[in-house]
Amino acid sequence: MARRVAFVLIILFLTWAGAGGAASITDDSGREISLTSPPGRIVSLYAGHSENILALGGGELLVGVSVADDPALFPGAAVLPARPDGERILALAPDLVLIRPMNEASLGRTIRLLEESGVAVASLAPPTWDGMEDYLARLGELTGIQGGERLWREKLAALEKAPPAGERPRVFLESSSRGLMTCSPSSWAARMIELAGGVNAAPGAEPVRPGSPLASFGTERLLALAEEGLDFYLVQVGPMNNVTEGEVLARPWIPALGGAAVAMVPEELVSRPSLLRLEEGAKLLARIFSSEGRMSD
Repeated sequence: MARRVAFVLIILFLTWAGAGGAASITDDSGREISLTSPPGRIVSLYAGHSENILALGGGELLVGVSVADDPALFPGAAVLPARPDGERILALAPDLVLIRPMNEASLGRTIRLLEESGVAVASLAPPTWDGMEDYLARLGELTGIQGGERLWREKLAALEKAPPAGERPRVFLESSSRGLMTCSPSSWAARMIELAGGVNAAPGAEPVRPGSPLASFGTERLLALAEEGLDFYLVQVGPMNNVTEGEVLARPWIPALGGAAVAMVPEELVSRPSLLRLEEGAKLLARIFSSEGRMSD
């Protein structure tokens, strides 16, 4: 294990040396991040960052991950709570801590302590589908791990297929049952539906705020969609929508969806911008759309 880590660090050092031996970017919170050498110890407080680093071959650099991460993916890494204190992170001796902008307010004191202690903190927003290449390039600049853009293109090319004969299934995704939200048209989930061969049945849904993957919809608009014809009602299950199969099937509007099949899908497979989850998520949706894995018919 130690030899493998050393080998990874040597590669990263050579990559940085060839680029001038330093990295400097402006993160998504306007913070100027400068690193004079590739980080050898990284703490990631967002599961998307952790999984993308792992997919790019840098998993052994992660010494701390979020409680939202799958711990089985990061053996040996400390699992940190949603709001870890700075002392707990400093005990891991990181060179770089990765967060996302929505957590800035709750981590204010922690960030100040880390920066005062000389630890670089970088805030990168979860990327949209079209922004994935730029995100991976910036992640590569920070971590010294190159090749993310190429890997993204290769994975997409392997998954994209010719349109199937006949009409694509019309799909509605419930992102959250609170007020009945769906995925915004530019969201990761909407593009995953398209990649798997479906059509997002709510392309006019407006994000709750600019850039948000969530869009308010409501039951009246959903029932109007059902009258036009709906093939699948997908229910995203995870922190944003913590529901059970029984709760979903007991909802009064479910019988009104006509012949639409209902299926539960893990949030991390359809909504998390992750190179690691891309193939598994696309294949899961494709199986559902081919009539497998339904809760109801």
